[in-house]
Amino acid sequence: MKNQFPIGKYEIPKDIKKEQVKLWINQIKTLSQRIAQVTVNLNENQLTQQYREGSWDVRTLIHHIADSHLHGYIRTKLILTENCPSVSTFEENEWFKLSDNKNDINDSIMMITGIHNRWVKVLESLNDEQFERSMHHPENGLVPLKQMISLYAWHGEHHLQHIKIALEKLEK
Repeated sequence: MKNQFPIGKYEIPKDIKKEQVKLWINQIKTLSQRIAQVTVNLNENQLTQQYREGSWDVRTLIHHIADSHLHGYIRTKLILTENCPSVSTFEENEWFKLSDNKNDINDSIMMITGIHNRWVKVLESLNDEQFERSMHHPENGLVPLKQMISLYAWHGEHHLQHIKIALEKLEK
């Protein structure tokens, strides 16, 4: 269970303060740099290492973060430009079966960097009222933007820890 949820399961935060939102935005802002630092010059054996039996490998985790956070960025724009948009889920376990999951991880690290640069630029420009705007998610119901930001900050940290655990297993 520890390796599956190394920073704990995501919990919907209560009474979200402005300072906390700023911390989450900073986590998103620095994620690609932190991923790049732990994945520099990895070989094929390291890229195919899993953090636990049956889990995604390092390569898949990096591509998944790019795919997922692209959704987060688009959802942010939808929340800010539409009245409570309905968003769709995506079949992440099917996405990783597509051929681009074999691409060089630097493609996805560059993608994460670009997405996060643009996403953070938008987030840092918002006022309190805009952070209260919401989307309708088919599984989670009404989700305010500030709550969604907490989820993506958690998501990035969660999978960064998975990458670190997988790579540490090779050192033992």
